[in-house]
Amino acid sequence: MRIFNAALKYILLFLSAFSLSLTQHKGDAFVKQGVDAFFNYEFEKSIEILSKARSAYPDHPVVHVVWAAAWYHFDQSMYSADSVYSNFEKRLNEIEFLYDSLVVAYPDNFEYLLYLGTSQSLKARIYLGEKKYLSTFYAAYKGFKSIQKSEQGADKTKDVYLPIGVIEWYAGLKNPFIQIAARSMGINPSRKEGIKKMEVAANESAWAWIEAMSILSITYQFFDLNKEKGLLTSETVSKKFPDNFGYGLYYALGLMQNGKIDEAKKKLKSLNMQLSDQRPYHQKRYNPYLSYLWGNYYFLTENNKAALEYLNNCINNYNSDLDIFLAKALLLKGKIHDIQNNRFEARRAYKECIKLKNQTAAMDFAKQYLNEPYKG
Repeated sequence: MRIFNAALKYILLFLSAFSLSLTQHKGDAFVKQGVDAFFNYEFEKSIEILSKARSAYPDHPVVHVVWAAAWYHFDQSMYSADSVYSNFEKRLNEIEFLYDSLVVAYPDNFEYLLYLGTSQSLKARIYLGEKKYLSTFYAAYKGFKSIQKSEQGADKTKDVYLPIGVIEWYAGLKNPFIQIAARSMGINPSRKEGIKKMEVAANESAWAWIEAMSILSITYQFFDLNKEKGLLTSETVSKKFPDNFGYGLYYALGLMQNGKIDEAKKKLKSLNMQLSDQRPYHQKRYNPYLSYLWGNYYFLTENNKAALEYLNNCINNYNSDLDIFLAKALLLKGKIHDIQNNRFEARRAYKECIKLKNQTAAMDFAKQYLNEPYKG
């Protein structure tokens, strides 16, 4: 049984990695240049800036963890999973040692505890990819406890609401084992409260707002459905970072979910042109996502033949451990077959969707339509 859902595959990577407190630090402007370059998919530029910043400002609380995450995304766009995880683990061990030293040297500076917890939490992404689920939860919890301690500081900022909100939201998903474990560790398993905290980070934090908006767009579009908020959050980050292909995908989905079909088509055409400029592994990952979006577009414009062609391309070529788009593609394929009175194929698609066990809303709809056909 897959204990961990698809959303966590995305969320754990970023668990507060780009939050920065409201406290001013020497080198903030330089570090921000590196962070902005990262979010705009300018990975080499980001790594170059952040590497220089680490040397120039070794006591800066955020630069080390941002540097490690930037390298992770660069490696992910270029290399196989084994190499990516190996490199990421080495860098996380390096920065965890640095943050441990900074916590000892500056015991009254709670920001170092925040980023020590962040580096510990990021290890969960490695264990998740290796399907070591208990290690995944333990690593996330270990980081969470350090982050909780950082809340005790007099200089507590809104940025800390992001990692705490993510953990509470994740623990509130339907898996009873995770809920029991969470309660035993003092974590409140509540999707509603978790979302509230993430919204605070999105609307009131200094730098964490970017990643909070990104996580919330996925939450609103795939899990706790809210089409208006899904569009607002995805549009905000997509327009802020127009070269971030992933943000563009979620923005296109938000447009379609809100009936803005003409705008969605324009965005999809733009994404088609951008796809060939992406790195090799990003092309493999994102092409099926884009195929789903075109399938959804043709479904909404009542061209079910074209929709099925794109959906089958998405399903047959899916190449990502983040299977939230795959779930949507299988659900939509089943709905189209139901419209065409092909109940056998519809049920088969719904069953494949349910097998993903990724806790998305698509699973709930698939279970509903498995028992009662979709009627449009």
